[in-house]
Amino acid sequence: MTMLDQLKSGELARIVAIDGEHELRQKLFSRGITEDSIVRVISSYGLITFEIGRKTFAIGHGMAQKISVIKVI
Repeated sequence: MTMLDQLKSGELARIVAIDGEHELRQKLFSRGITEDSIVRVISSYGLITFEIGRKTFAIGHGMAQKISVIKVI
């Protein structure tokens, strides 16, 4: 398994797990960042910027390290 912060620009992945405290999980879920979502990384320089559907998100590396993903080919 890979963490979201390890993906490179342009890579696709499916979120398989979100680790961390309940508060962090709620914050991500309320934004639409949920398990089984497909993400496409836009940039991993500075903040991790990615898309889920037509929505764009930017989160810090610490938060991205708590999101487990599997690459999609």
